[in-house]
Amino acid sequence: MKQTPLIQTFVIGLALVLFGGEMVKAEVPPPEPDEAYLINEDINIMTGLYIREYSLRQDGVVDYKTARQILISELNEHWNSVVETQEFPLFYWHDAKRDGVWAMYVDQGVEGCTCDIVPYEVRTEEAVAEKPLF
Repeated sequence: MKQTPLIQTFVIGLALVLFGGEMVKAEVPPPEPDEAYLINEDINIMTGLYIREYSLRQDGVVDYKTARQILISELNEHWNSVVETQEFPLFYWHDAKRDGVWAMYVDQGVEGCTCDIVPYEVRTEEAVAEKPLF
């Protein structure tokens, strides 16, 4: 009789490992593509972000974006902006279905590790109001 709970616990644990693994999988954007997929880039000094837009299918439709933090901004001899940025993006956007619905991600460590890239959650006034202060 005493072995029954132990066996049940083992079976439940085994089922969670075997069948629950896919559900635990974290949502992350695809890796940043190389220059061949680059469609447009924008240096926005006001926001402090260097934004790059890509077409993952190389058909001209933007379906992937990144934004890096600008560290230094200068003008060259032709009055063009030249920036130094973080090595890895801070923000990622991906339109997987190409329907205008973008998933946004933030790299909390800004070190390019997929372990730090998580979906970006927008906090609305309602969400802030619902959260207790203490």
